[in-house]
Amino acid sequence: MKTMKTGIIAGLSVSAMVLLAGCTGETQAAAGDDRIVKVATQRQPHLFAAYAYEQFAPEGVTIEVVPMSNSTDEKNALLSGDVDFALLGVPTIIAGAAQGEEIELIASGADGGSGIIGKPGIASTADLRGKKIGYVPGSSQEIVLRLTLKAEGIDPDTDVEMINIGYAEMADALSRGDIDAFSGAEVGASIAKLAGAVSVTSPYETGIGKVNIGLATNTGVMDSDAELVEAMVETHIKATNHLLDDKQAWVGGVQSQFTFDQEVLDSAVENIWLRSSLDDEYISQVEELARQMVAIGSIDSAPVITDYLHTQFLDASATAGTP
Repeated sequence: MKTMKTGIIAGLSVSAMVLLAGCTGETQAAAGDDRIVKVATQRQPHLFAAYAYEQFAPEGVTIEVVPMSNSTDEKNALLSGDVDFALLGVPTIIAGAAQGEEIELIASGADGGSGIIGKPGIASTADLRGKKIGYVPGSSQEIVLRLTLKAEGIDPDTDVEMINIGYAEMADALSRGDIDAFSGAEVGASIAKLAGAVSVTSPYETGIGKVNIGLATNTGVMDSDAELVEAMVETHIKATNHLLDDKQAWVGGVQSQFTFDQEVLDSAVENIWLRSSLDDEYISQVEELARQMVAIGSIDSAPVITDYLHTQFLDASATAGTP
């Protein structure tokens, strides 16, 4: 049975509208009786689409973007009803589903955004043997690293030293010599490379491909307000396509919303592929990701994918003619 942290979510969006005055997110000015829909995301280029939702939102809906520090915080906000939707890491969605939590993957968000980065002189995966490697436990980057090392005949548990370290600290830790390499995310990968580090190998050659970010809601919202979910998926598609078609809107939007070194941002977006579809290849890669999470002990068993991944909202948008 799926579980929620607090209460029943049914009617959440209406309550969110009432709570607008107390919100701490980034909200466009609400007009009259507009419905407020809260979307959690992070201040990163591969999770920027939420900031573009407002210009494609359905009539009568105002988007409130709620920036958070990490995917776990986003998931918890989704389960508690503090937000209605979230752009977050797919491993976090799988982990929640594996624990019976009411989290539902309704569209993909972005592929890539990862890197296996080493200090100068580390020219290949084989050179990682015996090295200190930074990683975030339970992340897709940890799984990619383990699969990559195993493919080279390196045991991640005995042949290297795995160092638990946050994404934001990886580039500095590498620069200081605290670690020899890391399997991390943008923009840390680009920061490190521009400082002289090297890309050791592609992180996209394993069975999980480039899977990284997805759009999720909670079961209560999905079951009680399918019309809203369908409308928000359509909004997500339009916003994503807009950013894909107009790269300057993406890069410029990120730069105006946040503060990045322009050279770092330009490098990072070349390693990110925005998307929204849940095609057969993607679903297969998500299933492989779940299997690998079991293999490393991140979850006890892989959840049934049809219990938490739902394509009907994307299918409805396609039927309605959304490009």
